[in-house]
Amino acid sequence: MEISDILVPIDASAPSLKPLEYALSMVSSEGEIYLLHVIDSDFLEKIEQNELSTKEVVIEKLRQRAEDALDKIISEHSDSDKKLNKMVVIGIPFVEILRIANDLDFSLIVMGIRGKPNPLKEIFFGSTVDRVLRATRIPVVCVPL
Repeated sequence: MEISDILVPIDASAPSLKPLEYALSMVSSEGEIYLLHVIDSDFLEKIEQNELSTKEVVIEKLRQRAEDALDKIISEHSDSDKKLNKMVVIGIPFVEILRIANDLDFSLIVMGIRGKPNPLKEIFFGSTVDRVLRATRIPVVCVPL
């Protein structure tokens, strides 16, 4: 099976690079991988509500940090014959992952899955991965982090 394009949601932490390695091994030689970083809009609201900063200032800092991290990841994989692209968006992570995966008609989503750091929240709301799995028709590969 040829996989021509893969969406890899990533937060640019060291553990979140593991799904990228899986994606690189699965995409076709002419394929593309899109690294997606979502700046959580709920987090931005909490920052503003607690008067820690303005939303605009935080967005700019987080966007720049994400862009720099994704650029570094892409440059570290420049020897690969696979094309890596980046996207940084603002929104609710699972909603943005689903929206982009559907809008751009990806063949596959590869996501990292962690243990349950907040079991009560997970029981009632589910993790980002749980929500993506329940709502998408696109195949999803979950990689333990």
